[in-house]
Amino acid sequence: MSKKEWLAGMRAIYPVCFGYIPMGLACGVLLQQAGYHWLAVMLMSLIIYGGASQFMIASMTVAGAGLLEMVIMIFFINLRHLLMSSSLAHRIREKSTAFSIFFAQTITDESFAVNTLYFKTDGMWNPTKAMAANVTAYSTWIISTGIGAMAGKSIALSPVVMNYILIAMFIFLLISQIENRIVFWTAVFSGITAVVLMNLLRHNIAIVLTSILASGFGLYLQNKKDDKEGILRG
Repeated sequence: MSKKEWLAGMRAIYPVCFGYIPMGLACGVLLQQAGYHWLAVMLMSLIIYGGASQFMIASMTVAGAGLLEMVIMIFFINLRHLLMSSSLAHRIREKSTAFSIFFAQTITDESFAVNTLYFKTDGMWNPTKAMAANVTAYSTWIISTGIGAMAGKSIALSPVVMNYILIAMFIFLLISQIENRIVFWTAVFSGITAVVLMNLLRHNIAIVLTSILASGFGLYLQNKKDDKEGILRG
């Protein structure tokens, strides 16, 4: 693991980290206001490492939800991480089991998008650079939530700000990945499905369902394209 490779990974992920800082601060503040100690917040970020899950924990705690309810919701929200980790598993197969486990632990939507893009477009991108990107984002999130929790009520930061940060970040990541019609139409399908399900269900489980349905739709389009190309070749 050379210093040059780590710096390359850090450079690739730094736009995401700039988005993580205000989000992490907001998340830390909300969790502190919900009654969590800053050490508990940092431990939560270390283990769960999921913005959506941690914001939900804050809101569910304030609403008086039970531990079991929180665990179930976190499980479903973070279930997509299994798919993301599996999708990149073949890229790091020559690495050790410990490397693979930690890589899976430090992956998020944003780092997955960045690594997927670089693995496809940069022939020099390798597991070390991918891990550097993951760890940089991971560390940024943990530190940011910890600072937010320590500062607590002294930071007058509205939770509404987080919505704009998330939207801007995902628009950037989406645009950077649209390289063909399949990705474009999958993105359109995902957006429409998310809006419909959120209005119907009025619950964050809609995000999980949208991820599953969009993945299936994208797979359908890819298989349809492969079948068509097979017929033309035949």
